[in-house]
Amino acid sequence: MSTIHAEHEEAMRAEFFAQAQLARNAYRSDITDAELDRIYRDTAEYDERWFGGPYAEHWAFLSASYDDWQQRPKDMRRFVADVERRRELYGREFGLTDVQYRSLHQARDLACLDHTRAPVDHTQHHPGYERGR
Repeated sequence: MSTIHAEHEEAMRAEFFAQAQLARNAYRSDITDAELDRIYRDTAEYDERWFGGPYAEHWAFLSASYDDWQQRPKDMRRFVADVERRRELYGREFGLTDVQYRSLHQARDLACLDHTRAPVDHTQHHPGYERGR
């Protein structure tokens, strides 16, 4: 996996958060067809930009982690617990890069928001954004 600079990682995490927020809005009961079309178009633009750029692998890992947390939260909790246990035993270089590790946590935090459907003030906090810094 390619190295990602801190400012690009921060941009990736902020845009992934924004994309998740947009997708979450698609489930509002009062959404119009026009709003839904705009949401789908805007979320696709994030994917096109990141999958087409030099950090596509990082975006793909974050996206896959998010999907895994949404579909299999119990398995992911067990997986992350195992990763954390191994990092304690063997050091932080074991298994995942620090960027991947932060992506697992950001994806978990966002998936938890999806399950609660709680309103989020994204100007105050970016889940998983500060982890490992």
